[in-house]
Amino acid sequence: MIDSLWLLLIGVVLSMMLVVARFSPRSRRLRKVTGLIYLALTICFVLYPLLVTCFYLFTDDGLRSASPSRFAYSLHRSLSRKIPEYVEKRIESRVASTLSISQITATESPVYGAFFYLQATVKLQQQWEKDPSLASVAPKISGREAIDSSLRLMLDADHAHWIKTYWGDDYMQDPNCFYRALMIGSITAHHLLTGDRQHLPLLQNIVDDLADDISQSPHGYVDDYPSQCFPCDVACGIAMIDQAGKVLQQDRSEWAKVAYARMAENDIGDLPPYMADQKTGIPQGPTRGCTNGFFFSYLPKLSPDTAEASYQHLVDEFWQEKYGACGWREFSRKGSMPSSYFDPDSGPVIGGFGTGATGLGIGYTRIFGDHHRAGALGAEMLASAVPLPSGILLLPRLVSDHQHAPYFAELVILHQLSMLPENPATDPQRAAIPPVVWGILLIEVIVLVLLSRICWFLLRGNRYLTQKPVATLS
Repeated sequence: MIDSLWLLLIGVVLSMMLVVARFSPRSRRLRKVTGLIYLALTICFVLYPLLVTCFYLFTDDGLRSASPSRFAYSLHRSLSRKIPEYVEKRIESRVASTLSISQITATESPVYGAFFYLQATVKLQQQWEKDPSLASVAPKISGREAIDSSLRLMLDADHAHWIKTYWGDDYMQDPNCFYRALMIGSITAHHLLTGDRQHLPLLQNIVDDLADDISQSPHGYVDDYPSQCFPCDVACGIAMIDQAGKVLQQDRSEWAKVAYARMAENDIGDLPPYMADQKTGIPQGPTRGCTNGFFFSYLPKLSPDTAEASYQHLVDEFWQEKYGACGWREFSRKGSMPSSYFDPDSGPVIGGFGTGATGLGIGYTRIFGDHHRAGALGAEMLASAVPLPSGILLLPRLVSDHQHAPYFAELVILHQLSMLPENPATDPQRAAIPPVVWGILLIEVIVLVLLSRICWFLLRGNRYLTQKPVATLS
């Protein structure tokens, strides 16, 4: 996250400049300088975000339904310009080789972000090939440098330092489900986008090893880290193996369905547990929203016959509409978990709403063709993101690890918005804009008016303070 001390310092300086400019009768030059600074900040941080948010809310059908989103292509172009320099500096610094396993966002988020970018670019490219009006340039062309950089980061030995700490030098053969799933998905996506076959032998080895580990496991589970098994990551691994099979000219679709069915035998009802014991298959904790987002993104392909029923079950227990907002809960409403909670996976849970669950829930509402929920979540995401002229989404940038993975939250959003059902509707229905979005827009308008008045005072001056004294006869 961006250093809060810097934000506090900037806020204090700006406040002091405003106070001095307001109350000092001899501060005409300072008033104008302060006025120009406040005007620039008002345009960049209030007016521009308000206009861009309104533009996409009212013109981008894909943002308010489960259909291709033009905002996603704009975000892709912005990230594609920034990723190469970030990757170059990070690899050259070798900072990844100095990190400990306790630094979760610093170790996982860079490679996770590379995976998200590559997978999202494949999906956006496929959508663009069906409708080139979505962007002036194909994503695989506009993002070519970022595509290569993302795979470079994924394959960088220093960025495997943390996983070697867990599994040792043979980490590519040990269980290690999460990291190997990301590797498979990243190499596969890179090949689909570039046609580069250089890494296909490596892909083949990883696919074979992970598939064997899943097949030979007692209950279909494989650990991410020693004694830490997350079923959602196993589902991702199965889906990535199936995806890679098409690149390697191997049909693994039946294997994937069987592998998923074995794993699903351990589910809580028809929902996956947050964690499970790899050896016994026994769930360790309830099903949770933060991992359901990842899991349900792959469910329609892994289990097409049961996916719709499972999704409806998820809606019944986890979808929530209250306080004028809507989103996914972190814990089932039928359980006894608190409505306020926090951990690194869930993020803040407020009033039952899970920030991680809701952020990672945009994608699978789109995959299931749920226009009402996909559109409502898309509108809430954009309104709260605060898009800036540089292409940055302010709030996602603030909650990311500024030093190690500054673009991670934006990459998550890109990945979520790239998802679509197998057969998208030709005439999707726009979702209604939730009341909380109108509230955010109203607040932005009020702030804009207040800051405009401040700028007017500072730039025009205060006649009472600046007027010359009138001479009088004594």
